[in-house]
Amino acid sequence: MTIGPAFPSVLDAAQAGDRAAIEAIYRDVAPLVIGYLRANGARDPEDTASEVFVSMVTAFDTFKGDESHFRSWLLTITHRRLVDDFRRRGRRPEDPMASEDLGDQLAGFCGDGESEAMARLRSRGVLESLDQLTEDQRSAFMLRVLADLPVADIAAIMGKPETAVKALLRRAFASMSRLLSQEEASDG
Repeated sequence: MTIGPAFPSVLDAAQAGDRAAIEAIYRDVAPLVIGYLRANGARDPEDTASEVFVSMVTAFDTFKGDESHFRSWLLTITHRRLVDDFRRRGRRPEDPMASEDLGDQLAGFCGDGESEAMARLRSRGVLESLDQLTEDQRSAFMLRVLADLPVADIAAIMGKPETAVKALLRRAFASMSRLLSQEEASDG
């Protein structure tokens, strides 16, 4: 979803501190940010997303551009916060409960659409297939598929040359195709 033609005026209002405009931008991009963080293994996607949005609000006055550039700018911030999350984990490793166990425990409490969607993706092998990708492949794949960003923007967000991003995407799509085909064959 995008704000569309009203984006320049919403952005101007948000940069001036208008709470309704900031909320409109947040509601538009929060699913994208949280989805990217969740798909790339953030420990607590919502917590990391809050850091992203604090960074966004504090840096609003530095942003210039259209809605597409804004999304790229915001995903750059998101990617950096994700890297920060990984670094924190490396310095303070934890022994968390396995996500499968946690999902089973929470299944009785959660009947929301997100849980159902995650269960369907897990049953089709999509989440497990994503886990088989390298960290860089998964990031590039999610930025391309989830955010629908062009290769140039993905390269800027990830700090890699476009040729490297193209190679990551080729490998990621090939791996996903192969892994999902194997999953379908084993189900059939």
